[in-house]
Amino acid sequence: MKHIGIIPNLFKDKDLKMTFQIASWFNQRGIKPYLAKEIAHKIEAKTVAVAEEELYEFCDGLIVIGGDGTILGVAEAASMREIPILGINLGRLGFLADIEPYELEEALEKLILKQYTIEERMMLRATIIGSDGSKHVFHALNDVNVTRGSFSRLVEFEICINDELSDIYPADGVIVATPTGSTAYNLSAGGPIMVPQASAYVVTPICPHTIYSKSVILCDKDKVRIKTLEETEDMALSLDGKLKMYLTSQDEVYIERSPYVAKLIKISNRKFFEILREKIVERRR
Repeated sequence: MKHIGIIPNLFKDKDLKMTFQIASWFNQRGIKPYLAKEIAHKIEAKTVAVAEEELYEFCDGLIVIGGDGTILGVAEAASMREIPILGINLGRLGFLADIEPYELEEALEKLILKQYTIEERMMLRATIIGSDGSKHVFHALNDVNVTRGSFSRLVEFEICINDELSDIYPADGVIVATPTGSTAYNLSAGGPIMVPQASAYVVTPICPHTIYSKSVILCDKDKVRIKTLEETEDMALSLDGKLKMYLTSQDEVYIERSPYVAKLIKISNRKFFEILREKIVERRR
């Protein structure tokens, strides 16, 4: 990697102490990392200050400081340009962030020595078709969620898989999650955990008012269509925890495997089930 960008979460790295530490570490080795202008001016280190969106144009590697949410926030833009991400965990869980703060300097050494692997994580593409023919396309690393928004009661959802009716159920919403996202909202809603390398994804209802509607695991070649059978104007579409747009009962949401993959830099030796035990099972004892 010749051009490394640093993206900190300003709520996690509040005083930019870690951002400065990383930038200074690179400076000592004759490297100027890239930073967004508004952040570069706040630290006393030699950096290349660019507009935030230009980080994805100039950099061939990103160091993201924060938690999983911070990584999710940059995953779409980074995946479109095939930029690998190294996550430094300042959050609570840290499923995606590979490095803990105490491992930082060793990780940076291995990064410049190319002693790492890159894990490719499947993503989802959500295409929203409006009644007026409008089209919106988004990509998600964790999940795509359609929820009832401010609607005060359950909404009836129609789920079709490969143009075949799969289920109709009243619920608070529907989660469509990748293997990476299976340990997030999907897990909270009672969905199954999938290993990150699985070529599959899962559709999970949120609080369905039925006794039989459960999660459905799909092949990565399957395609899902979601629409509501209720007359409502403010269904919420969110991807990776961020609200993208509101939907009406006339809108249809099509979900399939994205042509993009998220590239996560793996330096630590921790395995998936070790992380699962550490982050979820043992943490809740």
